[in-house]
Amino acid sequence: MVLTFDAGSDRGFASEILDILAAEGVRASFGMTGLWAEDNPDLVQRIVAEGHDLINHSWSHPDFTTLDSAQRAEQLRSVEDLVLQQTGITMKPYFRPPYGAYNGAVLSDLIANGYNVNVMWTIDTLGWNGLTADEVNQRVFDGAQPGAIVLMHVGAASSDAAALPAMIDTLREMGYSFARVRDLAGR
Repeated sequence: MVLTFDAGSDRGFASEILDILAAEGVRASFGMTGLWAEDNPDLVQRIVAEGHDLINHSWSHPDFTTLDSAQRAEQLRSVEDLVLQQTGITMKPYFRPPYGAYNGAVLSDLIANGYNVNVMWTIDTLGWNGLTADEVNQRVFDGAQPGAIVLMHVGAASSDAAALPAMIDTLREMGYSFARVRDLAGR
């Protein structure tokens, strides 16, 4: 299974999440906006240094279906350039559309800009929406399957960080191991 964390609002529990992942020997994938990366360069560098994937999540988290091609390209390029400058790592070819919103025009523009892996999810924990850690974990356990991609968030409003230790332990007891998006995508 792939654990993914979107970072777009505040610093939140990002450090704690990274501490848990390091203690458990789990590598994950982080979707981040340019605004978040700009405010948290130390965390971006730590994410890369600890072997996690980076996923372009746009500069400012707009609905890509409402933008034109030039606006989409600028959203992609701005965060790509910043993260490349901060880390020396490209986010290509991985993109996660804000709100999960995409259509054929968005996909064409993504490919034209070097992002040919549109990273969606099979389980949204809804930890960002007020669910408790126990409720988050129940959603994950109920949806667990080989190749599943779990959507979580680092923000202070999310209960995902609190759910993470029990999530990892129980998924391992269920026979699952963890991979990054690049491991699953083979790129």
